[in-house]
Amino acid sequence: MIRKIGVLGISLLCLAAITSCEKDFNDIGSGVVNNTKFETGEVLLDVEIITPTTDPTLNLESVRADNIAIGRLEEYWLGVYKNNNYKSIASSFISQLGFLSNPKTADVKAAVNNGEIDSIYRLDKVILKLPYTATSIGKESDGKPKFRLDSVLGNSTIATTLKIYRNNTFLNTLNPSNPAVQNSFESNYPYIESELLNEGSSFDFKPSPVDTMLVLTRNISNGNTYKDTIKLANKAPFLAIPLNMTRMKEIFWDKFKDSEFSNSDAFNNYFRGLIVKAEGADGSMVPLNLLGNNASATLDFHYTITTFEKKDGQTNLVLKDTLPNTYSFPLTGIRNSIYNMSPVVTPAPANNFIVQGTAGTMAKVKILDQAKLDELRANNWLVNDASLTFYINQNINTDKNIIPQRLFIYQNKDNGNGGTTPTQITDAYKLSSLFGGNLELTDDKPNKYNFRITDYISDLLSNTTDDISPLILKVYNTPTDNAFGTNNSLDTNVKTYNWNPRGVTLLDGNETANTTRRAVLKISYSKEK
Repeated sequence: MIRKIGVLGISLLCLAAITSCEKDFNDIGSGVVNNTKFETGEVLLDVEIITPTTDPTLNLESVRADNIAIGRLEEYWLGVYKNNNYKSIASSFISQLGFLSNPKTADVKAAVNNGEIDSIYRLDKVILKLPYTATSIGKESDGKPKFRLDSVLGNSTIATTLKIYRNNTFLNTLNPSNPAVQNSFESNYPYIESELLNEGSSFDFKPSPVDTMLVLTRNISNGNTYKDTIKLANKAPFLAIPLNMTRMKEIFWDKFKDSEFSNSDAFNNYFRGLIVKAEGADGSMVPLNLLGNNASATLDFHYTITTFEKKDGQTNLVLKDTLPNTYSFPLTGIRNSIYNMSPVVTPAPANNFIVQGTAGTMAKVKILDQAKLDELRANNWLVNDASLTFYINQNINTDKNIIPQRLFIYQNKDNGNGGTTPTQITDAYKLSSLFGGNLELTDDKPNKYNFRITDYISDLLSNTTDDISPLILKVYNTPTDNAFGTNNSLDTNVKTYNWNPRGVTLLDGNETANTTRRAVLKISYSKEK
């Protein structure tokens, strides 16, 4: 039912020639001002929320999470995040390794100043280095840099178990069943975990902003050892996972001169990447900085070169120098996020609904049925503004930092082939600066999300379109939900990527239960007197 809220007033429109024809209003999304022949008003329209209970397709099993088509994912999450109001997530990832040309590990002999030098390479430690996403916040009292980890979700006092597996699934950029098209990997793709590579049975971690260095023991070939401190180039915090040195020596170090390391294709076929897998029922989840120039994620082989020298007249070699060094295989090439989702423990209260990113949940928003649309069209309104508002359950969502900072709406349109295509609504790209969907606060508390859909409603009321299929409400994913790509070209197809794990509980359109905080569509209009 349409309920009129009130007439806002009569205004004047000064034109060189006054007409009352609709054709005089070229921009139906702009306000109508100063015309004695028009009155303005606004109405609220009740909306219907369709949830996964009614439509199971809204309960996502997976999302696309690879970097093949888009080059890079903005965020790779690692860890376990449990919130009883939403699906729990164990977030992992898989990555190929970059190829290193001509690494050497063998003894080297050379004549120097009529003498002889022996250089002996000794492998000290194999570490998987994963930099956190962190912000510098000054310095400690001792002058050391101080950091804050960004976007930690969950309970960081509970350790998360990590297991590092050798991947045995060939990661191909082309679809094996049709090599003419690009390949893709979903977030629940079943990779082959061929062998565990951890130093022990697993590795437990608690994210910490003070993890800015790694101290390891260097082995000198005369039997002595010494301690060495490893830091990132920008001294940012990072996660250091020790791997089984015996096994890594066998499959990497001892094979550097073999055919498997002769070129990148041979290497990628031989070693098909690492699976970094998070396990557990509770803990914390953090985004990793896998893309930074000074903080790139790498598989590091730390080794020491011990140099001995024998000069004229000497019988024995004597220690000349020790040189610490590292072979770093960057985590690059094909990457994919892996989301292992668990069901919601505490369902949303009555007349509430959940929207969650990653392989979470979406909702459908049914704004108009045919009877409502016919009634509105009969009014012959000019739409000045239309906004769709969703209010947040402030009893459940008390922390503004852990809920989505933006939501997104689009429409599944009939593609003429018996299916639908996720499509941007016109306001998302014609009026992108006004489209909205951002989290709005009241007294620094989460309050609502508001969308401006003036163009979309105007097209419906003016018979430009008859498509009243529901809008889809989801967590916004940066930047893949942007209608404009990196070269500013328009793409109205909505992609299925999502790496934003946050969730929010919203109030539905039931006026009795939610009164003025119900989900609602407001239309401001002008009408000829």
